[in-house]
Amino acid sequence: MLFLVTGDNIDPGYLLPPEPTLQVVEQAIVPSFGILAQMQEQGKVTGGIYPGERSGAFMIEVESFEELDSIMNHLPFFGIIKWSVKPLMPFGSIARQLPGYLADVRQQLEGGAAGH
Repeated sequence: MLFLVTGDNIDPGYLLPPEPTLQVVEQAIVPSFGILAQMQEQGKVTGGIYPGERSGAFMIEVESFEELDSIMNHLPFFGIIKWSVKPLMPFGSIARQLPGYLADVRQQLEGGAAGH
């Protein structure tokens, strides 16, 4: 199963002083990017951050929804990022299915024209 995962930083605004902000970066952000970088080296994910923004995206291949959920929940910054997860259908699947869809539409059109 292939998924597109996008994440946007939840901005705490000016609620955190500099030292706690640095701790969050050191304890959650850096380790999370390390995990994702390692997964990218293993070929499990591909993606990155949007330059100049505090958001990014990656594609991930997993065996199940549960595997995806486990991976996401083990990222140290999971709770401080707003996530969007969308399943992706591989191009090969739609390339195989589309001719059948077209044949069905043609058959319906021919059947509808013959009925008039």
